[in-house]
Amino acid sequence: MKKIILITGFLCFGLVAKGFSQTVYSAAKGEKYHTADCKLSGDADSMTLAAAKKAGKSGCGVCKPDDHFKDKVVRCKGKTADGTRCKRMTSSKEQKCYQHKSP
Repeated sequence: MKKIILITGFLCFGLVAKGFSQTVYSAAKGEKYHTADCKLSGDADSMTLAAAKKAGKSGCGVCKPDDHFKDKVVRCKGKTADGTRCKRMTSSKEQKCYQHKSP
């Protein structure tokens, strides 16, 4: 019985830790953090969700990053100008971020 409780505890801790290790994007002087495919993220730097919250930043009202992490997120399949794969994450059905979606 103790093993089951211990294993359950580790699993719960792992899920909580994963939630705070999510990557968000925010400018150094910005007050908001964004998802990778948010059109307002611009040239923002990546940081963990925990670091953004610790810095006093709040979620963007357009991309709603706190709700977005509940979706299945995958890496964009688009290619950058230099031919490398895009590093942004997206939950779109096309599996492409806002910059690489077809019009």
